[in-house]
Amino acid sequence: MLDAIIMEPELFSILRSACKDNEICVKVCENLQDENGDLREDLIQILKVDEYFNSKWMHNPPPSIDCLIIVKTGHNQFGLTLVELKNVSSAKMLKPKDIRPKFDTTIKHFLSEIFAPIFLNTDYSIAYFRLWLVTNPYRWPPMTEEQYRKKLKGTVLEMYLSDKPYRFRNLTALIEHKPPNTEVCI
Repeated sequence: MLDAIIMEPELFSILRSACKDNEICVKVCENLQDENGDLREDLIQILKVDEYFNSKWMHNPPPSIDCLIIVKTGHNQFGLTLVELKNVSSAKMLKPKDIRPKFDTTIKHFLSEIFAPIFLNTDYSIAYFRLWLVTNPYRWPPMTEEQYRKKLKGTVLEMYLSDKPYRFRNLTALIEHKPPNTEVCI
């Protein structure tokens, strides 16, 4: 799959070395980096999906997520993490009616139609399928994942965990809220 992405000119043009936007980012764990801190391209690729849809040749582009992170987890086996990055100062700015269409477009059109020969190719199995909304509208200090989950209880962000799940290649996922600098690993 990683080679197929590189061979596809439209995907090659949106390959990036990081998943970041407006001071919000997802970190890549050390085992997916080389000794210089660069991505190990034999194990991970990051596609800037919104740049594909916001290209100058597309008029009135549909909403789309920021990044698609593809991690090789085994022989012809890959994990997909779809990431929407939001640098907002208030949770009121995080509306499902604005967020869900970004995941809808990416799953239904980008993965399942436009680039179906790659992402629906049965020669590749999908080990995991994750949907992340990465934001910190409450400006909480850095904390463990467990502490973060406890603080999330009762907030507007918790509703994403109970929202309608998405399906892709027989895998189901809910939009998970993650703090900035969450790490993607094998």
